[in-house]
Amino acid sequence: MSAVAVVLVGCSVQESTRSGGLIAPAGPAVTATSPAPAVVTVVGESINAPAASSSGLVETLVLPSDPDPVADAGRVLAAADPPAGFGEGVLGVTGPAGSRVWPVIVADTPQSRQRGLMGVADFAALGGYAAMVFIFEGDTSGAFWMRDTPLPLRITFVSASGSVISGTDMVPCLAPTPSNECKRYHPAGPYRIAIEHPLGPAFDIGLAAAEFVEVTVE
Repeated sequence: MSAVAVVLVGCSVQESTRSGGLIAPAGPAVTATSPAPAVVTVVGESINAPAASSSGLVETLVLPSDPDPVADAGRVLAAADPPAGFGEGVLGVTGPAGSRVWPVIVADTPQSRQRGLMGVADFAALGGYAAMVFIFEGDTSGAFWMRDTPLPLRITFVSASGSVISGTDMVPCLAPTPSNECKRYHPAGPYRIAIEHPLGPAFDIGLAAAEFVEVTVE
């Protein structure tokens, strides 16, 4: 599988939406004060190939040997198509147990980040992806909400250097609840990537104990 690197530069991000997904920061936009290591990297022709991390070290992202279809990133990416307007890629999560990779849906445009998982009630029906990854051009402090998003989600905020900033569970906010009563979920600090996945053991991808997180966009 070939991939294209996404260069993460220190520019500000300002967005708004009436639907589920990203909410514009309440204060001034957060900007990167100096060029940060890119979390999004390039892999070679195989997803088992070594990938250069943001620290300059080489890590090998190894697919698990079990037949778990969610963890089989290559099979999922070859067979599934992301929703219209979204991309796809591979999420690498390194923790105490080692490194694993997961097929993910990528939201890296203003339109796809605003839409997020709005209206999705059955994540498995999307084709076996493990999560949706929101990639931003620069550091941001924008909150997320769950307006018109019926699937309970876990969101994890990740810095430009690949470290986890914070994470929280999010509950749906559906009609007839007024939009102004929908809870806003804020990060503990500026982030460059946000990762959403459904709640439950079957969707646990190791982010709670992650030591390094990176995303490769196909």
